[in-house]
Order: sequence, then structure tokens, then C-alpha cells
Amino acid sequence: MPQMNFTHFRGAVPRFRNYAAVAEQRVLFITPEAGVLPRRYDPFEDSEGLLLDVVRAGAAVAGCDAFMDYCLSHKMLPLRDADFWRCGDFFTACPNEAQPLLDAILPFVQRYGLPLWEQNNIITTSYPARHEQRAMAIPFSEDDNGDDVGYLIHYEAVKRACSRSGAVTACTLALMLLDFYLRFLEGVDGSHFFIRNAEWTLDFEHNKTPELRAQVYDLTTCIDLAYAQLVSGEGRAVRQCKHCQKFFIADDWRAEYCSPRCRGAYNSKMTRKRVKERKLREGQ
Repeated sequence: MPQMNFTHFRGAVPRFRNYAAVAEQRVLFITPEAGVLPRRYDPFEDSEGLLLDVVRAGAAVAGCDAFMDYCLSHKMLPLRDADFWRCGDFFTACPNEAQPLLDAILPFVQRYGLPLWEQNNIITTSYPARHEQRAMAIPFSEDDNGDDVGYLIHYEAVKRACSRSGAVTACTLALMLLDFYLRFLEGVDGSHFFIRNAEWTLDFEHNKTPELRAQVYDLTTCIDLAYAQLVSGEGRAVRQCKHCQKFFIADDWRAEYCSPRCRGAYNSKMTRKRVKERKLREGQ
């Protein structure tokens, strides 16, 4: 059987002109502009830029200590967006601490729109590696939530309402972006890609190799497919520079620096550090 060519992806993702952060019933929502029809665009036109913006926004969530402390203090393990209905919404409970995180999330939404918040899927992810030790210290107890499932009923009701309006809660969006960051940068379940809301066609035409084409209607699926396409075959990867901390697309998954200049600067810094430590030891 001939091999298939999986390189033809096209996106048709809805995006509104403006989005706003609106608090209702002690929950912060990211809502599209009312009374305006969305326009569709193709995220695959700049798939590498999309991936870099995804990991930048996800890194902002992973690096927000106030957000992580809030989740850990409420014994969220794993991280589930439904649990913010049980424990309270971080973005409305801690507005000052949440503002820098919101400032990182909203520009991403303005540029790419909102991922789909599916009715039958509770958004679940893990803690970043630097918080794993604290997360593992959370005692497991089946009685933590008791028999009260009222918050889940409220959660499902809000999700159904949001599916009609196109809104997504800020905490849900934060966990979505964090999950992309963990899979793409820290390798947490990085080999799993869920393909939803896509139309597939198999095109033979006059080619010896059949082409499997996809028309994608969901931003989440576009991100997954863009990453799968990037890393398959050529060993490319999304990386964070060890020296300047900038995110970049590496031609080799083992790459640690975004440029030879950063590699040289980092090596020089480490050499100076070792010389300084040796002098201190000799001085003792």
C-alpha cells in the first residue's frame, strides 16, 4: 500500500474582532464581541508563529506563582477547570495577582480567537515540573470533595451557556494554554494529539502518493496538528533558549540555544562563574 502524505492542513477557525474580560457571578469570562459575526482565518498560514505564541502564553501560566499557589492551597490534583467552581475562580478571588496573567492571555486571544470549550470534556492538566514536589505532597483523600456535586452541575450549566455565546472562562483558557506548554516543552503526554472538528478527504488525482487533506474548524486541533507536523520526520521542536529564555523553533530537538551568539554568551558566563568559584575556594 502506498504511503500517504499528511501535509495538507487548512484551517477555518472563527475569530471575532474584539474580546473582553467580563466578570459574572464571581467568575471571569473571556467573551467575544456581541452582535458581530466572526470571520474565519487559517492558523496554518503561520503555524510556527502560532506554536511560539502558544508556548509563550502557556509559559506565562506556568510562571505565575500566584496561580499555582492558589491551586496548590486548594489541593487541586490534577488541575481541572471544574475545580474552580468548587474552590472559587482565581481571576476574581485574586484580581491583583491575576492581572499580569490576564495581560498575557488576552493578546493571544485577540490574535487567534478562543479554543473550543467542549461540553463533554473537563479540561485537565498537570503542574509544571518545578511545582511537582509540592503537588505530590498533597494528601489524597476520597472525602476531600464529599458528596457535594452541586458545583459540577453549575459548571456544566455554565459550559452549555458558553457553547452558545462562544465565551470561555479565564481559568479554563489558562489550563488549556498550560497543557500545550507542558506537552510541547516539558514532554508531558506530548505524543498524544486529539483531532476534533475536522473534515478529512483522501485525494488521489494523478499523484503516486495519496494525499490526506484536513479542513479544521477548531483552534485546539489546529495547534495540535501544527505541532505534530513540526516534529514529525525532521526532528524539529519548540525550545526555550538556555541563555536569553526566548522561545524558538529548533531544527534539532537537542538544541539548547536560539543562536551561536547565545551559546557563546552562556558558555562565557559559566566559565566566569567557575573561575569565581575556584578563586573563592582557593581563598578559603
